[in-house]
Amino acid sequence: MKAIKGLTVLLCLVIVLTACSSKSSSTSDGAKKMQDTLTDMQKNVDANDSAKVIKNAEDLETNWQKFEDDVKKDQADLYGKVEDPLGAIQTGVKQDPLDQATLKEQITKLNDVLKEIK
Repeated sequence: MKAIKGLTVLLCLVIVLTACSSKSSSTSDGAKKMQDTLTDMQKNVDANDSAKVIKNAEDLETNWQKFEDDVKKDQADLYGKVEDPLGAIQTGVKQDPLDQATLKEQITKLNDVLKEIK
């Protein structure tokens, strides 16, 4: 009977620890996915491929929505630092022709902030 109680306690502890670490993992995974998209976006900005840059911007927004609430709650100081360049990128991709200098600057800013997210 003691063995079953001990295993039950151990199992509960594992579940709790897994739940705690998965949020951080999903946040850092989300940031990594956004960085990968930014790398691709930079190439597409350099190639002046508006259609691909727009798609990259959509992917950034979709990825950000998956974990932005966690960043807002757990890393509030970084939340605005992500929102500002992300908003500028969303606006910049609507320019015709693309404002490559502005997009490159905002891509760099966003990438730098994403490196800080844990």
